[in-house]
Amino acid sequence: MTGDGQVRTEILALALTVVAAALFFPWFPLNHDTSWYLLSTNNWLDGASLYRDIMEISPPLVFYHTVPSVLVSRFLGISPEYSFIGYCIVLGALSAAWIIRLLAGSVLAAAQRRTLFAAVLAALFVLPIAEFGQREHLMLMLAMPYLLMLALGDQGPRCTPAERIAIGLVAALGLMLKPYFLLIPAGIVLARLARDRQWQRLFDWPNLAIGAALPGYMGLIALAHPAYLADIVPTGRMVYSAYETNALGLWLRPEIGAALIATWIALRHRAALDPVLTALLGGAAGALACYVIQHKGWDYHVLPLAALLLLVVAWIVPQRRAWRGNDRLLAVLLGAVVLLALGHQIARGPYRNPLTDDLAAFVPESGMRITVMSADFAAAFPMVNQVSGRWVSRYPVPWMVPGAHIRLQRGDCAGQVCRELAEVLDRARGNIVDDLIAYRPERVFIDENRRKLFFGGEPFDYLAFLRQDARFSAAWSCYARIGSRRGYGVWARTCGA
Repeated sequence: MTGDGQVRTEILALALTVVAAALFFPWFPLNHDTSWYLLSTNNWLDGASLYRDIMEISPPLVFYHTVPSVLVSRFLGISPEYSFIGYCIVLGALSAAWIIRLLAGSVLAAAQRRTLFAAVLAALFVLPIAEFGQREHLMLMLAMPYLLMLALGDQGPRCTPAERIAIGLVAALGLMLKPYFLLIPAGIVLARLARDRQWQRLFDWPNLAIGAALPGYMGLIALAHPAYLADIVPTGRMVYSAYETNALGLWLRPEIGAALIATWIALRHRAALDPVLTALLGGAAGALACYVIQHKGWDYHVLPLAALLLLVVAWIVPQRRAWRGNDRLLAVLLGAVVLLALGHQIARGPYRNPLTDDLAAFVPESGMRITVMSADFAAAFPMVNQVSGRWVSRYPVPWMVPGAHIRLQRGDCAGQVCRELAEVLDRARGNIVDDLIAYRPERVFIDENRRKLFFGGEPFDYLAFLRQDARFSAAWSCYARIGSRRGYGVWARTCGA
């Protein structure tokens, strides 16, 4: 196939993928994190202050990413969810189109281009089927051209300095969503340096652009959102470990099995490791480190690792016959890597939340003021979005309460640290009661499960916790219990507006 014919084929594949995504994803709800960011970004644009009226633990870049879709939804009069899905599809299409351009300027053979581009489409549009729009998905869409160009090295395109800077700056918008994401390009760079010792690669234009963007972003946070550094970060360091999982939950995943098989293949065929494959494996190692450091074992945290493993397989497949050994065994192992990296996400299917429909049944009208007292994000979102409710708490969940409560109950502190943890609970309690009094939610959902998620088995009662604020009992006298579902008590306001 000629170069022009290859490009036309890739454009056609991208167009079909985009059409399929546009027909598929609007039928399903967005995940709970993305649903929260849509609501909170809408409130931010209406005048709420980040990290004061909106107490979120993530850095502010995710809100800036959500602004375009909220503005478009307002301008066109469509739901924010549809607007955000469209935003992500356009972002993925632009990323893939940029990669078509980069591959066309490379020295790769047609078969290598085909398999790499197929892996890119799978990583951007199929892998995040249940996590569409998550921060990991946004990062992959924005950073994929950079990661691929970085891995290809001398076999990649000869871009102008301006385009290379643009690739780096766009990648920075994804990589800076979480500081851990920088481990992925770091893994690629370190793997290449370990192989060819070409230290000048550190100072390539995309890397310099990212290096310049990082202090700029930190300056933006310090100037525009000082409360994040002054309040959210110190509090998160003390309490957010409650959301971590155990070693079994962290490591017992199919994607980890895929990484082990890919590592075995590389070690078994060390003589066949070329610079590109070495770089891709380095990126996978960085993605694995990113997943492990977060230590939560959540499905979306492993998406970057799965995406890099798909690129590893895509690089090996066209040249597998050049590898020494049993070609049939290698094909089976590569198939296993794809199955373990991609199959779990496909098997999960589109995002599902059994709590949403059950709790939404207690909200008979759109626009009702709602709050949920639970450490589980999935209890509130996307339920509030689905019923077109008005979220009236500064917290998406009281995320600081489980960690502080666990540490105090278990004596995992001493002296000043214990006093600071008690202050965290007092501040959270006061804020929750403030919001209850100020906004008078018409529906309050309370987690009454005996073993509450993220509390480490420690008993906790939200109503008992809130009654320690002298103002709460009077405010709560306006509420009556109207039912329960899946361990959540439902309370309705009875004192009028």
